[in-house]
Amino acid sequence: MPGVPSSRGCDACRQQKKKCDQLTPLCSRCARLGIPCIGSGERRYKFRHMAAPDQSSSKQTPTTVAQAGSPSAAASSMQLATIVPSNRATLDAGHFISALQVTDVRFDLRIYGPFFVELPRRLGRNRALDASVRALAVSFPSVHTHQYTPDMYKAYGEALRCLRASLGDPATARSVETMCAVYLVMICQGWIGRGGDFFPSHGEAIAHMLNTAAAAQNWRGEFEAEVTNTLLVIVLLESFGNHKIRLDPSLWATSEPPVIARPNRPPVNQATDIECLRIPTLAAVSSYTRNVQGNLPAIQSTYEVLQNDLAKMKVLLSEASETNLTLLARQIHARRQTGYGTLLLLGLMANWALSVFGIGDPRALELEKATLVDEIMDLAQRASQYRPLAASAMPGFLMAAKTMTDDAARLARLEELLALYRSDFPASN
Repeated sequence: MPGVPSSRGCDACRQQKKKCDQLTPLCSRCARLGIPCIGSGERRYKFRHMAAPDQSSSKQTPTTVAQAGSPSAAASSMQLATIVPSNRATLDAGHFISALQVTDVRFDLRIYGPFFVELPRRLGRNRALDASVRALAVSFPSVHTHQYTPDMYKAYGEALRCLRASLGDPATARSVETMCAVYLVMICQGWIGRGGDFFPSHGEAIAHMLNTAAAAQNWRGEFEAEVTNTLLVIVLLESFGNHKIRLDPSLWATSEPPVIARPNRPPVNQATDIECLRIPTLAAVSSYTRNVQGNLPAIQSTYEVLQNDLAKMKVLLSEASETNLTLLARQIHARRQTGYGTLLLLGLMANWALSVFGIGDPRALELEKATLVDEIMDLAQRASQYRPLAASAMPGFLMAAKTMTDDAARLARLEELLALYRSDFPASN
């Protein structure tokens, strides 16, 4: 009911519907008739009802009117009128959290690191992280469906663009968020990538960022430690075959046991006594590969420790029953399989070095090599129940075993297993 201006005439003239000359204190008509003159020249407003846009939709029955006046009706009206505030960051966080809540261990994103559960809180700070989280969430359905949509490649391309911009900006190049973005883009490329359209070596790029972060004082929180430990394991494993990767020793001077041996957050300390899965030991093995002949005594010592660690991990694997259907039990079992595969890989490397340089009994070393290759094949077969994500490390172990044997039957079996695992990500090279 909006107010609109009315006449300024006095009350007497208005009642008689006569024109008022609005003189004060008496208009001419009231003065001539000798009657009181009230309201001459005053501004008045009158109120009128405005018609609803759709009268048919606004009709109310007596029952409806009565209900509308009730407290419950008022609360309902308030609820319907409420608009939940949102922006791009909250939408991305929601999609990513939905992916994290998948209860099938085969598609559990936390296999990539315990810090994944903290990523939604970090959105809105770094464009590269925001774009990479969006790309990961958009691409996640393809892991199950093997269907690749234009939206996936668009989000992936946008993540690459934002990451390059962040790496080129001194203000963001050293941030932990940019480091996470590199890792997420690397994962996306493994899912839907069709070639080397990112870095020639992810490990080299991540190693450079880790070395830069080693001296930064703002890399001291729990989140930063989890990111560092996760990426250190990945980079160290790649450094076994890529000697361009060099890491600052201060990165593992006070490091915790690697994330690869910790299946859940908070950590489950089921592998803290597996010496060869600790980051300092992996770093030492990496240094041995740069000068094998000069480190033969250390390699032989590590090989002996490794035999003991393999026996321990076998016991841990038997404790994590494959028949236990709880999510946590299956997470632990899948991660212990990855840890066991890493030990087998280290064993093959050490066995090769000792064999080439004639250290130890050649027959014993040859028998041990065959056993290690067979164990990798058996492990990959058992781990196939956790494909694709929770068994994503197995192809690397199979490739290592393939390079270490010339037995025709074993080579054929290895190729069969590799073909099985290649089917998990058919779009990726």
